[in-house]
Amino acid sequence: MKLTYVLFNAFGIGGTVRTVINQANRMVERGHDVEIISLLRYHDETPFPLDDRVRIIPMVDSREDEPVDWDGFDGAEDTSWHGSFPAGVSAQPEQRRRLNALIRYLPTVENRIVVTTKPSIDLFVERYTDPSLVRIVQEHTNFDYHNAEWRKAYHGMLTQMDALVTLTESDRVAYSAEFPELRVERIPNALHTLDAPHSDLSRPQVVSAGRLDGNKGFDMLIEAFEKVVETHPDWTLRIHGDGPDEAKLRRMILDRHLYNHVFLMGSTQRLDDELAKGSVFAMSSKSEGFGMVLLEAMNCAVPVVSFACPVGPRELVTDGVDGLLVPERDVPALAEGIVRLIEDEDLRRDFSEAALKKAAEYGPEPIADAWEALFESVSAAK
Repeated sequence: MKLTYVLFNAFGIGGTVRTVINQANRMVERGHDVEIISLLRYHDETPFPLDDRVRIIPMVDSREDEPVDWDGFDGAEDTSWHGSFPAGVSAQPEQRRRLNALIRYLPTVENRIVVTTKPSIDLFVERYTDPSLVRIVQEHTNFDYHNAEWRKAYHGMLTQMDALVTLTESDRVAYSAEFPELRVERIPNALHTLDAPHSDLSRPQVVSAGRLDGNKGFDMLIEAFEKVVETHPDWTLRIHGDGPDEAKLRRMILDRHLYNHVFLMGSTQRLDDELAKGSVFAMSSKSEGFGMVLLEAMNCAVPVVSFACPVGPRELVTDGVDGLLVPERDVPALAEGIVRLIEDEDLRRDFSEAALKKAAEYGPEPIADAWEALFESVSAAK
């Protein structure tokens, strides 16, 4: 099969990028022809290992001082599409350039299965690719994420696509009810390997990871950890990732005199190794489409405590069996959950063993089997 994944930025660190690269690697290993369209490129290498057989096609290559479109286009800007999409899509000049390049590229795609990965990209793929292609939406956010304007645009787009894939069962049920004529399947994200390093649970260290933005709730995690160190001053918190809230979080750490306890570690290409250094993993997200990093921590045998987001953590974690779920945005409860795992080594070890069993359900091979079955089924029905 010939597969084309369309990403906003294959060179940025994030859960969607990591999981799509994992999928692409697994599919090319199975003998499929795989390419990734990326709206932009500003690094030589992707942040996660990518098989050399997977082609990367950037719409705008910004590695040099002067960005270059994939086709060397140097004509007048096409503005004809601006009024046809939700407000904000055409607001920024750099974004318009990338999307105009995508508009020129998509009609050239022939005889391929196209998998989209972001709502704005979904809309352009539906509009500008040949309808005879197999077109599948891979939804990385939860059903309630989109506002009214986007839901209206999204509704019209989805009715023209061949299938929608959700990451969780709750989203599969919600989308199936909203779009009864659309094929909706649940295929969760796969771990890139089950052969990850395992924590020995010996270090007095709590770990977390994710983009440093408001949705990930790291401000709440830092607030919770302030309570943790009142009784366990020998423990530290390491947060891996970067993002727009970094300066704000650093100020918060300084203001609360936590500079000997909380560390912003920046991004890493060796996340498994860093997760395995922790004895507890904490997730403070306000919402999650899936919660890949939570699953990756479990794959490293790290016991987890997380806010009980409606989508993602509630499906990945069985409370009291392989981790702890605490009420959403409840900072004292998050602190209490962390302290409970710190103080109960037997519970940490029980959760660690159970977490490995849960992670094994998300190994790369069964997830790749599910994707292949979907591709073959949808292609046959086209």
